[in-house]
Amino acid sequence: MLATRIRQKDGIFYFAVYPAKEILDKVRFISRFYGEDEQIAPQSVPQSDEIAQFIARIERTDAAFQRQLSRAKVRSLKNFYEMAVTQPPIPGTVLLFTADKLTFRALEGQDNIGHLQDPSAKYLIIDGQHRLAALRFYLSEHPDEAKSINVPCVIFDGRSEDFAAEMFVIIN
Repeated sequence: MLATRIRQKDGIFYFAVYPAKEILDKVRFISRFYGEDEQIAPQSVPQSDEIAQFIARIERTDAAFQRQLSRAKVRSLKNFYEMAVTQPPIPGTVLLFTADKLTFRALEGQDNIGHLQDPSAKYLIIDGQHRLAALRFYLSEHPDEAKSINVPCVIFDGRSEDFAAEMFVIIN
């Protein structure tokens, strides 16, 4: 994929754009559902509530740092995507993380623009889980819209998952 390499102090990360359908296949959703020294059982949800069922499956993940996904927020964002005609549905970047050290091949004559290798496993989402979850449900009802939606992403690579958790805490 074409990407821009960004250097800040000792850090390097990338800016890229994924088509809506493609990014949904490249990320994994995780959600923390327990507190210190206690576990909060996931809520029982009706079979007819597709969004709630999706979130309940995510909440069974152990190695999570994300806050709980909010059904109301996902529904609200999905509704915004349906109503946003002249505004871009996802105007801000989604922050992604992979522990893989990705290969960046600069274009000839360019230092910071080039091709970035895809990770071997799915990205963790540092920021943007609600937006991407809403996008998943929006596209299930409006599949033709996927062709016109591209998602801007900032990609961090080559560090431990602790880095992703720390980024999440700093941002939120």
